[in-house]
Amino acid sequence: MMINNCYNGKSLLITGATGFVGKVLLEKILRDIPSVKQIFIVIRGNAKERFEEDILGSRIWDLMKTQMGVQEFNAYIRAKVIPIAGDLSKESLGLSAEDYAGIVENINIIIHCAASIDFRERLDNAIRSNLYASLNMLDLAKKLKGLIAYVHCSTAYVNSNREGWLDEELPVLDFNPEEMVDLIMKQDIPTLEKITPNLMGSYPNSYTFTKAITERILALKRGDIPMCFVRPTIVGGSLKEPTPGWVDSVAAVGAVMLYCGVGLVQFMKGDGKIIADIVPVDLVANALIAAVPSIANQNVLKIYQIGTSHRNPVSWIRVSHWVTEYWRNHTPKKSIARSSFSFHTNIMMYEAHFFMKYGIPSFLLSTFAMITGNEETKSKAEAFKKMTKAARLITDTFKHFTAHEWVFSVSTLEKAIQDLDAEDKIKFTIDASEINWQSYFCYFCYGLHKYVLKEEGVRPPTELLNTSLITKSDINQSGFLQWVFADVSWAYTSYRHVTQTPLPPRAPAEIRSLVMNSPRVQMAMEKVSREEGVLVSEIEKRGNQIIDRMQSNLNVVVVRVLGWFLKKVWRKIYQGIHVDEKGIELIREAIKKSPVVLVPTHRSYIDFLIISYIFFEYNLPLPHIAAGEDFLAIIIVRWFFRNAGAFFLRRSFHGDALYWAIFSEYVQRLVIDNQPIEFFIEGKRSRTGKSLHPKMGLLSMIANPYLDNKVPDVHVVPIGISYEKVLEGELYSQEMMGENKTKESLNGLLRATKILRMNWGRINVVFSQPISIKQYTEEKTKEISSARLSDPTGPTAALVAPPNAGKQVDANISEGDFEPNTNTNDTRAPGQVFDPYHNTNDRRVLIEDLGYQIVRDLNKSAIITTTSAVATILLSFRRGINREELINKVEWLREEIFSRGGDVAFEGPSDALVDHSLKLLTNLVSKRRNMYEPAFTQQGSHNSNYRKNILVLNFYRNQLLHLFLWDGLISCVMQSLLQHQKDNDQLLKANNTTTNNSNIVNSVDQESLISEVRFLGKILSIEFVNQPGYDTDEFILSQIAKMVSRGLIAKDVNAATGKVSYTIKSESPVTFFANLFYPLIEGYVAGLLTLFSIQPESTIKKNNLLQRIGWFAEKMYEEGKIHYYESCSMELLGNCLILFEQMRIVEKKKHIEVVGKRTTRNNNKKDKKPTRAERQNNEEYIQLLPPYQDKDGQLKDIAERLSKFRKSVQAKHHLNDLRRTVVEDFPILSKL
Repeated sequence: MMINNCYNGKSLLITGATGFVGKVLLEKILRDIPSVKQIFIVIRGNAKERFEEDILGSRIWDLMKTQMGVQEFNAYIRAKVIPIAGDLSKESLGLSAEDYAGIVENINIIIHCAASIDFRERLDNAIRSNLYASLNMLDLAKKLKGLIAYVHCSTAYVNSNREGWLDEELPVLDFNPEEMVDLIMKQDIPTLEKITPNLMGSYPNSYTFTKAITERILALKRGDIPMCFVRPTIVGGSLKEPTPGWVDSVAAVGAVMLYCGVGLVQFMKGDGKIIADIVPVDLVANALIAAVPSIANQNVLKIYQIGTSHRNPVSWIRVSHWVTEYWRNHTPKKSIARSSFSFHTNIMMYEAHFFMKYGIPSFLLSTFAMITGNEETKSKAEAFKKMTKAARLITDTFKHFTAHEWVFSVSTLEKAIQDLDAEDKIKFTIDASEINWQSYFCYFCYGLHKYVLKEEGVRPPTELLNTSLITKSDINQSGFLQWVFADVSWAYTSYRHVTQTPLPPRAPAEIRSLVMNSPRVQMAMEKVSREEGVLVSEIEKRGNQIIDRMQSNLNVVVVRVLGWFLKKVWRKIYQGIHVDEKGIELIREAIKKSPVVLVPTHRSYIDFLIISYIFFEYNLPLPHIAAGEDFLAIIIVRWFFRNAGAFFLRRSFHGDALYWAIFSEYVQRLVIDNQPIEFFIEGKRSRTGKSLHPKMGLLSMIANPYLDNKVPDVHVVPIGISYEKVLEGELYSQEMMGENKTKESLNGLLRATKILRMNWGRINVVFSQPISIKQYTEEKTKEISSARLSDPTGPTAALVAPPNAGKQVDANISEGDFEPNTNTNDTRAPGQVFDPYHNTNDRRVLIEDLGYQIVRDLNKSAIITTTSAVATILLSFRRGINREELINKVEWLREEIFSRGGDVAFEGPSDALVDHSLKLLTNLVSKRRNMYEPAFTQQGSHNSNYRKNILVLNFYRNQLLHLFLWDGLISCVMQSLLQHQKDNDQLLKANNTTTNNSNIVNSVDQESLISEVRFLGKILSIEFVNQPGYDTDEFILSQIAKMVSRGLIAKDVNAATGKVSYTIKSESPVTFFANLFYPLIEGYVAGLLTLFSIQPESTIKKNNLLQRIGWFAEKMYEEGKIHYYESCSMELLGNCLILFEQMRIVEKKKHIEVVGKRTTRNNNKKDKKPTRAERQNNEEYIQLLPPYQDKDGQLKDIAERLSKFRKSVQAKHHLNDLRRTVVEDFPILSKL
């Protein structure tokens, strides 16, 4: 705590406290060095009034007010800070005699920050402000009785008359500074203005010129004063403190960035490739504070430079790119043109561009105003002239810094910081090497947007997603030819310095040979040969055909062509592809150590392309992508995909031993060779927007090489890909309405070119923390072993038991997706109760657990888009909502998402975000009399277009449902049970019956709430991915407690009985959350009611039953028995059958008709296995199980229990009417 010790009990005098640097310095001292005795600040004019308005009124104190509380903060700052009136350029600093005497007696440390930073100020005035004020401060310092340090804030550009590397040394002048001052001050104003350029010589402005003179004269006259010059370079917004991006003035580079944002300045003189030395203001404040201990009580003069060019240089072209990108995504309301920025190294080109951009329009507008004499036109012409003048002024003022390059050494300051203790090094850091420039400039622009423009609703940038791949490569394009052929240049020059894997990639022919000659494949071929009675050579030919059809053939040349093409497409259809660069670096490190497996979410066919494109951009080894054989039907696409790394698999190959052996060996060979692999654990694209349950087959193949000790580790990387607008939205809605899936074809691809004329918003890609299978296995082994030892019959053993529990199986899963094995030997290592390395049951448990963990990470990494939030609100207000209320609701929903741990891609003002989303959803939303609602035509809600629109909006809403699952289920149960109590009370009153409990406030007892929430959770278990066994009493109670803590429901405990009950505390949000899940509940109600149409002991084809459920659900919707059309989604209704089978309400059977040679009882030959075609053509049939064949028995009970959770609770007689309708209508339907 060296700095605290140095400042402890000391009184400070700070000048320039109303300025940008001064405010940050004052805030830092008050927040992190509370041991200072007092801080005197000299303010020109009415000190107390300016202290209240300019300092206390600043937003810079928001952090301290939050930490301390407003009242305590006000008392603290008024006790510590003493404002005094003065003028530094005057004798005795313009202080009163009393104030001057008080300063002489009390001050121990001076930090002089006051200066005139007007680059165009007249020289004599600049001398008064910068030199005379500093000399007056020096005179005061010499009179102080207890002075220990004098810190003078200068500028690194005192040496701007030179270029290149600049050490911390006094400025080199080719004149006597004192004589120059005398010369300047003797001139009359006209003469001075005339000779100023000659006097300044190589200095670009009066500020740097007079600062250089000031340093030389102070060094001559300091005497024995402990003095230090702290020289910042171009000062920008804060990096971290008091808040990222804080800025409250428009000066220097901030002015350029702001005028770029509003479209006033779009180009400048200079070279974009040179270094822009911009230093965050909080690092400058830290340097000023940390300089004091290094000179305290020493007769020394030290010079410290604080900049970024030495340790972390950044070019002007990169700065302009990131600044432009921010302003394009967050367009200010005051903007006059789209943000754009470039540099002209050629002065003639600059002047020509300026003349075309500003000169001609200004001349034409002025001429038109003069001819017409219109006052409004004259006013516009005058305003345009002012704008032109401002643009010229900014570019001329800053041109010296964009046309020359310096590298300012910071070695001396770094040495001084090294003398501090570890805590001070962190708290008062000056380390610029760790600055993420893209993030910094995004926050700098955000600060200008929020604190300078003062626009409402401006939000901090999403730090995860600062980078847009569409424009990222544009930074590196320089020169005319590269500009013309930018994408060709990018595709050719990218992917040159690829991160190397531990092993070099094998040639496809070598991989093929290793796979086909592996023991696994050889054994499979022999097995199939025996079963089918054909020669092994014939089976080998079949195997070669399989590997030929399956194998990828990664070709970098083809990848470059594809990259160039995709770059064109992305730029055409997307506003941005935003990538989590921190996650990229985590993957880069993982790739160097072990095989990496990429597991993205799957919502669109774009998922197949986007990860490879990102890896190409970031020089990471391209992944081998598991793709369905559907793509092989597209003659051109299949060639590109295969050469871009795709390998193809059948949708189903369960029971095909040869295919399974070749495929699993191929995948494991890629893992063993340390080649990145990409696959979709959900198996298929989610047509509903929700995550699908994990498919474990490929995951087991990828984990086996580690578990079989063939590789030291495998890293699995879940990747969340979210779309503001998905390309296949309309196709998904058609499939959800029961139409056949559109098959992939070249013709279909060509027809889809219409998407190039549409705006599809942006894509967000977030990489989760890589999961080490080695570490995961060790942790799970320890966890499950401990649980089994402590309770061998407990839930851990029950949950993890596979379908063939009790049968020990081989650790080598060689065929089928977790197919059972009859080996009964215990393969665990001695003394082990959980051993996934040797025991297949335990391995099964581990892989299933890992699969669910991956899906949980996918949900966490998926960014919630504004279109998702807007769609959710629109579906909750289907009768219409006005723009203002929509904005408020979206803002509220955003906060709710954040509070539940969701990440939201919300940047910019809420109104702009909502307008942006409505524009993307324009074909789904209609506006009537300032009210927005799901779009429909004159036919109303029964129109097919309206229904499709509802289903697409539902797709976007479903992306956030998992965040509100338990809030929604608890809300549904609470509203249902309370409504049931209300209906009973009304029934009792109608019958003139009273009870002792009639006056009790309606509430839901805890036991009923837990039971019904668990029941609803089970019903919706197919819709949401939750690991089996999660719905314990403790878990559900924890979710109820969260709702209580959020103020949504209230908990009551009966003092006499100890009985716990709950009531609704906040009706509006509870109703909103319940409304999110009513459509799902109504879909399952429709599915259950349809089961009443199945005759006992009879079977019905599964597809026919699905069509029947869909027809009945739509009938219920048309008749108003179902409130939501999304309840009729075929995906939802298909999940109903899966649930009913799991709940043992129905069972699925296969009827196989074998056509061919008859067999007799005397035929000793074994029956052949059905062929692949026969297996795929097996019809599936559904039959009610005996407990549910009685329509007035258990089936009725479960239907009534679920039906009470619908939006409007139905009376029992109404449910019976629905059942009778089903039974009466469906015989006719089956005949049709």
